[in-house]
Amino acid sequence: MPRHTPLHLALALTLVGVTVAVPAGPAHAADLADTFDGATVGTTPAGWTVGGGGGDATVADVAGTGDRSLRLTDTSTAAPVTATRSFGVTSATVVANARLRAAQTTAVVGLHLDSVAGHTVTVAMDGAGRLYTYSGATRVDLGAYTANRWYDVRIVARPGTSTASVWIDGQRRATNLSFRVGATSLAAVQVGVAAGDTGTAWVDDVRTKTEPNPVSWPQVGTVAPRSAAQIGSSKLIVGAETLDRDYTDYQSYKGYLGPLGATRARFQAGWAKTEKVKGSYDWAWLDTVVNDAVSRGVRPWLQTSYGNPIYTGGGGAGLGGQVPSSAEALAAWDAWVRALVNRYSDRVDEWEIWNEPNLGGVDTTVYADFLVRTATRVRAAQPGAVIWCCALAGVERSYADAVLTRVRSLGKLDLIDGITYHPYNANPDASYEQVRLLRVTADSFSPDLLIRQGENGAPSRPNSFGALGELNWTELAQAKWMLRRTIADLGRGISTSVFSISDLHYPSKVNSKGLVRTGTDKKVRYAKPSYYAIQSAAALFDDTMTPINGYGYTDDTTSPVAVQAFRKSGTGRQSVALWFNSATPGDDNTRTPVTVTFSAGSFADPVYVDPRTGAVYDIPAANWSQSGTSYTFTGVPLYDSPILIADRSVIGL
Repeated sequence: MPRHTPLHLALALTLVGVTVAVPAGPAHAADLADTFDGATVGTTPAGWTVGGGGGDATVADVAGTGDRSLRLTDTSTAAPVTATRSFGVTSATVVANARLRAAQTTAVVGLHLDSVAGHTVTVAMDGAGRLYTYSGATRVDLGAYTANRWYDVRIVARPGTSTASVWIDGQRRATNLSFRVGATSLAAVQVGVAAGDTGTAWVDDVRTKTEPNPVSWPQVGTVAPRSAAQIGSSKLIVGAETLDRDYTDYQSYKGYLGPLGATRARFQAGWAKTEKVKGSYDWAWLDTVVNDAVSRGVRPWLQTSYGNPIYTGGGGAGLGGQVPSSAEALAAWDAWVRALVNRYSDRVDEWEIWNEPNLGGVDTTVYADFLVRTATRVRAAQPGAVIWCCALAGVERSYADAVLTRVRSLGKLDLIDGITYHPYNANPDASYEQVRLLRVTADSFSPDLLIRQGENGAPSRPNSFGALGELNWTELAQAKWMLRRTIADLGRGISTSVFSISDLHYPSKVNSKGLVRTGTDKKVRYAKPSYYAIQSAAALFDDTMTPINGYGYTDDTTSPVAVQAFRKSGTGRQSVALWFNSATPGDDNTRTPVTVTFSAGSFADPVYVDPRTGAVYDIPAANWSQSGTSYTFTGVPLYDSPILIADRSVIGL
């Protein structure tokens, strides 16, 4: 088949566009979530309309995955085939997501957000192996694609400004795109194979979410994501655990690591996975992970865990297990730790010793002695290593106190740099009195002893495995929870790890705390809203944004409000995060206008930012005033997810 010229491509998609028919939808804009998994193979799924006349669109099994998707088959070179799903006419911002796959690189396959005037925003695959979109009538290249590979597509379309942004596989590839046609509202999502081509396309996980503008203030842009390599230095970490037990698939999610913006990742080094034959180490799996993460600007933070069942008394090989105990097992542990640190010391400078010993009921003296034993070997191999202890399940400061008391009695406190903890609370804001007391405990041993939030997250769906899994979570509630934990920690100067980059497939259930959703094959299906929320937070709060303690704040609401303020190094300009913090985040985005006053502010050009959506709005002069260092802002829309009042200079647009 001949390769398409750009003119041919434009005409091909226009042929689909001129006959757009928006099926009747609900009276008001609705959120869609079509996975097709419950639909009958060979049928057109409910709510979808097939058009174009060039073929059909039916549900089909995806070989080797246990998944079902919508498959479009175009058998005509004279007509297209389309599948359209209405979500109701809305003038609000629409966030549309879908997985898209072409069975060939010789046909034009398009994913569109439609208005009654036609294709308003398009992401397409051309007949020459290129992904592309449009800004107005101008084609914008998005990079190469390959046949039979799923692409995670996200479109944020803003009828209020007639602009859109496009993400592919978690990376923003284009922004401030002009709509292809004049439109003040959107009504449907469509996928199609263009006229003039034959071919097969697959679409899955079609999700649309309307995001009504929180204010009438003019939107001035969106937060610009920055990769880990671009950020360079921050206190934001992402969890990448359980590779040692093969509960996740690094090769599937690795492309999402760098674009997220977290500059470190927590990995479990996996003694049992590395030493399957006594005295023989197979480092290939961990070499791949460490080297790839470093290449993406993400520094690994390695945990020495768990035990190894090839040794009698080798300790538990998973969560809640006992530490190695026999002489043979401890000697083998020592040898593995030395080899581990020697192998990776040029790429890894932070180490954590065991995971949640208190969860497994490991005696504090046993753990303390094991900690000193291991830390001694780490420090001998890498004198400048940063060594973290405890990895507490919850914030059990009594356990940490007993461990460190024992370490101090042995004269080895200098081996330890900090304490890590895992504060799983349904309301993430409910843990900070415990965290304050943990800080008091740490100070009682040394004011130089750090604390780190080492593992924390919320599920994205009900009936999830692990902590908080019993609650009725949604992807929206998860995104809010993740933002509240992250910004509250950073606002206190605490390095913080988001658990986890990927859903985790335990033997019995899926732990849905991942920022990316995975299927039964552990392959990535799509980045969740929480991924994009944390991506914004990473871009907004690097190490040039320092927390301000005791920030002066008043408001006119009776609801409790969390306040975390930051100052930009060099300029002193501020970014202040605010949110209602009295309850677990919910699925309602209703906002309450609040008047807030900052007694020691520093703003030249204030804007309103919602990190969850990435939207940035100008604050009109009528809505803010200044008297010396006191700034008052009126009509600020607050809800149970963080918003920012920030100087425009500290927001990358």
